[in-house]
Amino acid sequence: MKPGGPRIACVTAAPEKRDFLKAALHALRPEFYPSAAAFLGQCPSPVSRLAVLDQALPDMSGRDLAAALRREISASSLLLVLLGGPRSSPAEISLGLENGADDYFDFPPEPGLFRARLLNLLARGRGASLPPPPGEFRFGGLVISPEARTVAVGGKALNLTALEFDLLAYFLRTQGRVISRSVLLEQVWKGGTDPGPRSVDKRIEVLRSKLGPAGAAIRTVFGLGYIFKI
Repeated sequence: MKPGGPRIACVTAAPEKRDFLKAALHALRPEFYPSAAAFLGQCPSPVSRLAVLDQALPDMSGRDLAAALRREISASSLLLVLLGGPRSSPAEISLGLENGADDYFDFPPEPGLFRARLLNLLARGRGASLPPPPGEFRFGGLVISPEARTVAVGGKALNLTALEFDLLAYFLRTQGRVISRSVLLEQVWKGGTDPGPRSVDKRIEVLRSKLGPAGAAIRTVFGLGYIFKI
């Protein structure tokens, strides 16, 4: 991608998805790639801040492409959005998020909501959101580095999205307090397009899974929300 080019990359071979993305994101100057290989071959320049990945690519799934990108140092700040089928199962969505997607949409999403959610992601970015607690933090075998925005276990980095890191950082900052879903939406999602309480639950479910045994520190308080206790 050339300097001054598009901020959004769209990876899809499906004409109907290409047409939708052209119309919904025209003001964001999207650039299109017909396959994972085509995107990886030119990817990603610093100009690309966000990539929309079709789950049904001809050479690999969007989920696998997301996982591959998360292993690339040059793509560490790239926001990833998966575009699935008309009725993705909860398991498919969870797998997409676990593989590094920052958001997941069934196709076709409502254009205005889709554009607003992407703009909210761009505003937050993968590296500039809630200020995490100072200093390195260790618990349950995890090593959390707020400045580098990394989490590692046994010397191996965990694949957290920006939002998942923000959730963990917020829980560290408020440990011992019961936090409602509405407060999490306000403080972590930062008042952007409201994804709803169920999305909060799903994100926390994925975060717990990624943290392994340490994820048990994020406890559900029935009828109230969540509490982080080590």
